Amino acid sequence: MADYLTTSGINSLVQSYSSNEVNKRITPLQNKKKQYENLSSAWTTLQTRLGSLKTISDDLQKISSGAFTSKLSDSSNSSFVSATSTSTAADGTYAIRVSQLAKGDLLVSNTMSSDTAVTNMAGTHTFHMVSGEYYADVSVDLTDSETNKTIMQKISDAIVTDKAVSSSAKVSSTGTFTGAGSFQVDLNGTKTSINYDYSSGANYGDVISDIASKINSSISGVTAEKIVDGGNVSLKLTAKDASQYLSFDGLTGNLFDSSNLNLSVTKQKGGAGIASSAVFAPSSGNSKLSLTAVNTGYDYRLQMSDTSGSALSFVGWDSNLLTNRTMAPSDNTAGFMYNINSSTDNQLNAKFTLNGINIQSNSNTVDTAISGVTLNLKATMGTNDSTASIYVHSDVETVKNKIKDFTKKFNDVYTYIKQRYTSGEDGRGLFVGDASASSLMNTMKNIAISQVSGIPQGNIDYLSKIGITFDTDNGLVVSDDSKLSSQLANFPAQVADMFTSTKGIATQMYTAVSRFTGSDGVISKLLNTYGNNIKYMADKITSTQSSIDKSAEVLRAQYQTLQTQMATLLTNSQFFSGTSSQGLFG
Repeated sequence: MADYLTTSGINSLVQSYSSNEVNKRITPLQNKKKQYENLSSAWTTLQTRLGSLKTISDDLQKISSGAFTSKLSDSSNSSFVSATSTSTAADGTYAIRVSQLAKGDLLVSNTMSSDTAVTNMAGTHTFHMVSGEYYADVSVDLTDSETNKTIMQKISDAIVTDKAVSSSAKVSSTGTFTGAGSFQVDLNGTKTSINYDYSSGANYGDVISDIASKINSSISGVTAEKIVDGGNVSLKLTAKDASQYLSFDGLTGNLFDSSNLNLSVTKQKGGAGIASSAVFAPSSGNSKLSLTAVNTGYDYRLQMSDTSGSALSFVGWDSNLLTNRTMAPSDNTAGFMYNINSSTDNQLNAKFTLNGINIQSNSNTVDTAISGVTLNLKATMGTNDSTASIYVHSDVETVKNKIKDFTKKFNDVYTYIKQRYTSGEDGRGLFVGDASASSLMNTMKNIAISQVSGIPQGNIDYLSKIGITFDTDNGLVVSDDSKLSSQLANFPAQVADMFTSTKGIATQMYTAVSRFTGSDGVISKLLNTYGNNIKYMADKITSTQSSIDKSAEVLRAQYQTLQTQMATLLTNSQFFSGTSSQGLFG
């Protein structure tokens, strides 16, 4: 006993006690905590994999039959023509020869000496520009200090900076309007309805302020202003982007009729939305102005006229030339650069043959010749260039790869559960006895191997019918790749139904997976439970360790008391032993 009551002996006894208590009381808690941590980690990983499966299932069910029936258009010579297709395009082969590309109408001015002073053009000059259904009214301010070149540049700059602007009639600001109604501001095809109600009466100044405020708060691309001119006011609308047209229609009520504000505009653009302009030097010391229509083709040919002043006439574009579309006879004279004898005989339209039939188009992008197909004409063909073939066919590979991605994401989940649901040499599987994991795995398996209900008899209703089988250990297997390709090519709508119908595979899988994912899903609840258990175990381990440590210290104190008592006994024993050997009185 004396050996145990040494300091090292006491330390050994206390350590032995602590170790025994830890093994008996803490180790089971740590093992349980570790099990919860492993489960939490496994379900977190599974949640990520289920998220990927949910995404691909959602993609498949949302694309419906459109993607399964999507088409590709291949060109035998994409240098001359390429094509894109929608799912509505019919399979077929089309022969195309391109003889003319669409161009923007081009108008050039007289060649004029750049530095010649001009002293008789002071004032505001306005001209009207039309291209197709669009128009612009452009104004240019001139003084008596310009030259030929600066006048050309000012005309060009005026076109560039011009915006679609429409102003109402001027009315007395103190006049009263009574009534209610609505109108539409159409900005490049986007219509915004504005309602007003002044049934109790309001002066025109307040009415226009209110209308301007309503427009500005509703349409970011339009600026509405109240213009004050002495005692009169008017409403001014300006499109911020010159390329966008402005229309004002859909009127109800009488605020904007001819007896009131009288505001009307239909598809007005800024000048730059009609034509691009440029001033250049064809030769040293000379200048020339050119206009090129923004939109290509005969229907968008340029039609222009001076409406006040003579800016166009000054550069050689007089009414006779513009009306008769006079061609420029030489490099130095004004005129049009492309001939247009008629809507079919012109140099502006794209011209091509489709399966031997002559076709014209305003644009080099043609979506009306073949249903569901957009042709992109790129270059004209010479006599020695081979006719291009456009081959429209089903886009099998894109859908096939998406289905294969679905099987991969399926297997990522299925095999992860499967591998942890069986016991092996390493011990009991992590998901053994886990009802949630078992339920998910069995649900996935049933969806994969079961017949899809609601499919017409004789149609594709099993994955096996498209070459995809189910393996108990590995999940879905593309066992017949050629069969998958064949079924997608020949029966795309049937394959789509099998995946995307109400009881379709992708639809069912998305629904099944959704029960487990999300903030209120099965996994979130499991992780919350595991998190609480882990925290409980950690707190229990901490409190138990504290209890063991306290008990160990009590035990240490008891041993130390015994150690002191033993030391006293030994000292007394030695004293009495010495006294006895010398005799009681020496």
